[in-house]
Amino acid sequence: MRVIGLTGGVGSGKSLVAQKICEMYGAELLIADELGHVVMKSGTDGFIKIVERFGEDIVAADGEIDRDKLSAIVFKDDALRRDLNNIIHPEVKKYIENFIDSRNDKEGTIILETAIMYESGCDKYCDEVWYVYVPAKIRIERLQESRGYTYEKSESIINKQKSDKFFMERADKIIRNEGTIADLGNEISSVWSI
Repeated sequence: MRVIGLTGGVGSGKSLVAQKICEMYGAELLIADELGHVVMKSGTDGFIKIVERFGEDIVAADGEIDRDKLSAIVFKDDALRRDLNNIIHPEVKKYIENFIDSRNDKEGTIILETAIMYESGCDKYCDEVWYVYVPAKIRIERLQESRGYTYEKSESIINKQKSDKFFMERADKIIRNEGTIADLGNEISSVWSI
């Protein structure tokens, strides 16, 4: 099983790139940024640890963690947010490891998509890492159109993330995604075959 890590800054379209790779090559998609919800489901180790740390009050009537209540608690306190991250991040890594290990003897490709590939250490699970590059000007325009962000908010978010240079120095391959969907397909095809 080949594991391709896919990363990129906000507004780069990494989710679109991941979806396109899955369509074109039948890859399986694992979105690390969504696994936080998976590892907090009732009955999981993450659920048990979170309830032990934050109390039974965060459990909703359906038996799941009330994410709004939990967010309200950790939003106000950096130490509590760190506590939550120190529970969730190792559980997400364990999930990723198990997911990949369970497919090791199969043919195919897993796309591991995450915005924080290197910061989270997820690059160690990948055979190669691809960076989705889009110039900041286009990313800002996309964020304004798709999310309704102001120019200032978009620029501020981009400036808080790692630079293009940071990613380009570390990534194995670069996907340029500033054109059309057809352009993107051609770009993926050319990078896939290298």
